[in-house]
Amino acid sequence: MPLKLFKDQIKKTPAKYTASIRKLSAVLDDKDPTALKKLLCATACPEKYRGKYQVGNHNQCLPFTDGKNLLEKRLCKCLYYFNNSYPKNCAQCTFSNRFKIVGDYQIVDYEVPAYYGGEKSIGEIDLILRQGAVDYATEVKPYHKNNREPLLRMTAEILTYTLGYPPGKYQKAIAFFEKNRDDGTATAQQLEYQAGSPLLFDLFKKAGITVFRLEEAGPDAYRICKLPFTAGPAK
Repeated sequence: MPLKLFKDQIKKTPAKYTASIRKLSAVLDDKDPTALKKLLCATACPEKYRGKYQVGNHNQCLPFTDGKNLLEKRLCKCLYYFNNSYPKNCAQCTFSNRFKIVGDYQIVDYEVPAYYGGEKSIGEIDLILRQGAVDYATEVKPYHKNNREPLLRMTAEILTYTLGYPPGKYQKAIAFFEKNRDDGTATAQQLEYQAGSPLLFDLFKKAGITVFRLEEAGPDAYRICKLPFTAGPAK
């Protein structure tokens, strides 16, 4: 039976959403070392779901030709390969939204399984971003108007996927696009960030979450910007 993960129970209605923020925040304050496991993974012993991961698997860029709408996975794979030195297979690929990442951050891996990743419902770390000696395990959301994923769910996802990794291995992060590429409007995540909920921003601080925004930096180019926990321009 699939685990009943906290990330999958988050409701978007204002009252329930606020209650979920408060619930996660309270657990982060709990001195019981199993409290966070119980909330995020619905079990105090997620060790039995330990996944297997070997560095170096991602050394071949395979074109997407199946025509399926796997936008988030396609996006992360393409970001990784297109911004690294692997040979490109763009001419045979059906995924056309390719763009360069400019600035201080490098994409060094993608689809890294959760530490407790043997249970398929737990998921994977979308991207590993690197700046200097710091690796950010990052939950990423696509850039189209049908993506309404709330920032709390993104936060719960990355907390779940990094739970169990040694302290200091990854800085936990979420990343969203400033604008929808299909119509140029602000993404749902950008609008939520702009609203500047003190309760949500306090949760980011308590959980050690870094918030990134992908901003247009020219034709088919984006810059990854680290955001402050107050609404306003990136620093």
